[in-house]
Amino acid sequence: MNHTILGKGAWGQAIGQALQERGNSVHWLDKGDFDIPSKTDLLWIALPTQVVRECFKNIKGLPAKTPIVSLSKGIEIATGKRVSEILAHFYPQSALAAVSGPSLAGEILKKVPTALVAASTDEALALLVQKALHGTALRVYRSIDLIGVEWGGALKNVYALAAGMCAGLGLGENSLAGLTTRSLREMTRVAVHFGAQEETVQGLSGVGDLILTSYSRSSRNRCVGERLGMGDTVAQALASVDGVCEGVPTTEALHKILESKKIEAPIAQELFQVLQGKKSPKEGLLALLDRGSKSETE
Repeated sequence: MNHTILGKGAWGQAIGQALQERGNSVHWLDKGDFDIPSKTDLLWIALPTQVVRECFKNIKGLPAKTPIVSLSKGIEIATGKRVSEILAHFYPQSALAAVSGPSLAGEILKKVPTALVAASTDEALALLVQKALHGTALRVYRSIDLIGVEWGGALKNVYALAAGMCAGLGLGENSLAGLTTRSLREMTRVAVHFGAQEETVQGLSGVGDLILTSYSRSSRNRCVGERLGMGDTVAQALASVDGVCEGVPTTEALHKILESKKIEAPIAQELFQVLQGKKSPKEGLLALLDRGSKSETE
């Protein structure tokens, strides 16, 4: 098959290499290149979420029914839409999929065993993506819960920022484990509200990615959060990492959604206050600790 990948960053490179190793032809389009090769069988999106819409305004040469797979993990600030919803606006006849899960691009490139999930409401496309990627060091599961996989991939970046701040404040392992567990409860509540299946959030694209992104020092979101906890400004923290930290814009997008839908998500709401400079990381954490007691399942 002929695959085109929009985005030549680490994630796009890692997935492209995996495709090549399975006998596929891969063509990467770098920043500013919008001409899709005419023989493209499958288009992959490995772009920061906030630039996807602008990119697709300029796409040329993509047949109307070409399947599209999103590797991006975020929510659009202006609209609150998932990446597949943005893509559907431009290519309503295309089958859409997303690939997510606990995966550091560098480890995929080194062929470290990794598990991912390929999701699409079109089961044939989910199977096609699974077959294209699945191999010895890359185990790919499939799902029909596209909503759940996309929400899981987006939300884990938000809560990994909070985990990083917890570490940056110098708190112990007890605090980090407790915060991560409550973060899972919160992200499950949000995702299910928007149509995700709870079992999806309990899987690779939810809890799996949350654990990796919250605990790994190779995670940009964890590192940015840690720098914030140590006293950096948002600008300083973002400048300390290479590439895009999706958690920061996704927290802003999520805040707008939570406000409009009146969904309770205290961790995300306190994190937004910190990112806006209205509270320090320590003040945000204290606000969480001062909340009234309740049942664990709430």
